[in-house]
Amino acid sequence: MNQAFAEGHQGEKIIADAGAVVWQPAPAIFPSGIKIAYLYGDLAKHEPFTLRVMMPPHSFIPLHTHNLDEMLTVISGGLDHYTGTSMTNATTHHMASGGFVHLPVNMAHALKAGDHPVILQVSGVGPFEMTYLNPRDDPRHQH
Repeated sequence: MNQAFAEGHQGEKIIADAGAVVWQPAPAIFPSGIKIAYLYGDLAKHEPFTLRVMMPPHSFIPLHTHNLDEMLTVISGGLDHYTGTSMTNATTHHMASGGFVHLPVNMAHALKAGDHPVILQVSGVGPFEMTYLNPRDDPRHQH
């Protein structure tokens, strides 16, 4: 590789294919069974980040908000995406592979995977926080 090119791209990060993505159990704020892959950035800092979320079939992330604008892209699978302050009157959009949604800061939404696993790519500018509308839905408070 050309040395000048290498020096000009020191902050570059490349993940060449899906097989190179490193999955791990998601933090306790996510429902059980969900996995996460940190692709770029530190979610605790004020900087851009990109991560992937793997939801098992039929898994559900209840209504919650984020303290930042969030961009979601469906990489594979399909899910129902809900927006609103209650599931009773939520607006539902089915999102297939390739689907995209931008959520403004503090917009309540929920996600329900279909019959197959779903992989979402999530990006924004941290720090990343997630607050469930109903505190009882927060997996950290369930016993």
